[in-house]
Amino acid sequence: MPTVSRLIALFATTLAFVLLAARAEACTVSAGSANLGGVSSYTVGTTSQQGSGSAGLQCDITLALLATHYVGLRVENSTLLLTGPGGLTIPYIPSATQNGAALPLNTFENISSTPLLSLFSGTGGTVPIYIRTTPTTALRAGDYTGSFDLRWYYSICTVGVVACITFDNSPGLVRPLLTAPTNWGTGVVARITVTLTVQNDCIINAPAAGFGSAPLVGSFNPITRTIQIRCSAGTSYTVGLDDGANASGAVRRMRYTSGSTSSYLNYEIYKTTSSTERWGSVGAARRASGTAETNPNIYDSVTTQGYTYRAAILPGQVTPPGGTYTDTVRVDVAF
Repeated sequence: MPTVSRLIALFATTLAFVLLAARAEACTVSAGSANLGGVSSYTVGTTSQQGSGSAGLQCDITLALLATHYVGLRVENSTLLLTGPGGLTIPYIPSATQNGAALPLNTFENISSTPLLSLFSGTGGTVPIYIRTTPTTALRAGDYTGSFDLRWYYSICTVGVVACITFDNSPGLVRPLLTAPTNWGTGVVARITVTLTVQNDCIINAPAAGFGSAPLVGSFNPITRTIQIRCSAGTSYTVGLDDGANASGAVRRMRYTSGSTSSYLNYEIYKTTSSTERWGSVGAARRASGTAETNPNIYDSVTTQGYTYRAAILPGQVTPPGGTYTDTVRVDVAF
């Protein structure tokens, strides 16, 4: 009889241990984020931007990889828009896998069938979230931010091989013995913040400028050309021309090389067709976007500004040896 009493007492102690262990907490839910980095406004307009981050759920699953787990989620409380300067927006799509199906708003998703090692594959054993934007044009440069709530439902086994010895449930979830949950409870919310920085950019079309051919320096006529530029929406800018690849001091020069000997032909570029102001790269020598000959002060990322300049061979120099003289001048845009 004493032996039977001891067995009953041992069984009761073991049962109490299992019931207490079943309430062990192995999961945490916290705010997450996904930073898509900084990208040209024109790239954002033509290409979906992608990134990933933490979805907010982290669980210790190392002792129960083969046991049964239940995980669900719901995307809530969002327009799924990134909002930036002037109220401009960029739509985005959250997904549970890279390039996967969009997680719809306000729809419960049961992802219990996802292998645990794949599900908790993020940094530090977190669940990753994947974000991709919809290409959007005519954006101003600046930071675009948005957020959405992920409501997590889970019953994660923390110790067990086939049978679950200990587990952690989200609030209200009733873990069944054999079948999937029918009562998922209220879940726990993690807010996910998404950020993307749109950077100023320009598209520049600078056609080649040729003086033709002539026997003497004084025989070359001035030429005019137009540089076309369009930039990110809402952005004024200035345009500069450097001194070229062969300058001597502040004098631009074209070069012709024959063997080991180089010869030079001095020339200059002026701001407009009638101006005598040198178009340079520093300070007042630059051109403001408001002085464009075509479409000044229109900054919608679509309309092109045109800057027409005059280039001339400088008089008063000795005619150099015959040959093809060339130079390369860099156009730069500053915001």
